[in-house]
Amino acid sequence: MFFTWVRGSVVPLSCVVHSGTTKPEVARPVFRPVIFMILFAALLAVSSSPRATEIRNSEFSTGADAAGNVWLIYTGTTLAPFGDIHQNGLRLRFVGAYGHYGYESISRTLEPTHFAAKVHAGDALIGYLWRLDPIILKLFAGAGFSSHEIRPIDQNNYVQGPDVGIKLVVELWYNLGEQGFASLDVAWSQAHNTRSARSRIGYEVWPDLFVGPEAGLNLDRQADYKVYQEAMDYRTRPIDYGRIGTFARYAWDGGEVSASVGLVGDFRQEKAAYGTVSWIKQF
Repeated sequence: MFFTWVRGSVVPLSCVVHSGTTKPEVARPVFRPVIFMILFAALLAVSSSPRATEIRNSEFSTGADAAGNVWLIYTGTTLAPFGDIHQNGLRLRFVGAYGHYGYESISRTLEPTHFAAKVHAGDALIGYLWRLDPIILKLFAGAGFSSHEIRPIDQNNYVQGPDVGIKLVVELWYNLGEQGFASLDVAWSQAHNTRSARSRIGYEVWPDLFVGPEAGLNLDRQADYKVYQEAMDYRTRPIDYGRIGTFARYAWDGGEVSASVGLVGDFRQEKAAYGTVSWIKQF
């Protein structure tokens, strides 16, 4: 499962689309959908158990992501209601996330203003997995929710308050035989017009241990404003637009753990270090 987030936007993971000509006012964050998704995902994972034939039809995942000014935790469940989680078939996915981030706005005439934000996000998706050896393809569609409570109110931020809308996810996995794998995950959410992509190439350096490079891109409505419309006398920092790093993944029958480190930023102004860790278990 793939879940990523932007400074100011969670994908996930992850609506009424604002035109961009006016900025939405801050609204109270919608806690209940996210809390429900997190509890529901955990309940499904705990209640699932292997069948007598050792068929695994559910996958539980959890993880954390942190950089200099942000942190995020998430959990989710993917279900294969009619078969094995590794075989062709229908998929149901539920994800919830919670995090904090901070940034500052800078102008030529005023002192920098510091902002702090809480973010909540959740996805409810339906999809399908195809095994097209050596390619594995997953497609998901459904609803995505994200809410950003920014204090104090930032009049120059287009990503504020709750937003709900369609979400689409594409996940590609290419087996390189005994050498390793290559993967590409792409997602778009109507909520805050959030888009993300992540690619990895892993090589087996030890039995079941894979290492390699990773790269990612994260954009939302505020990123569009900054890149295409922001005046030269105003800017925000730092913003997580791109990622370049390295990862290690240890996999076994029924699960895996993964960790990565690297640099995050818009790579025009400032950069910061990031780190992620995730755990997946199939039942």
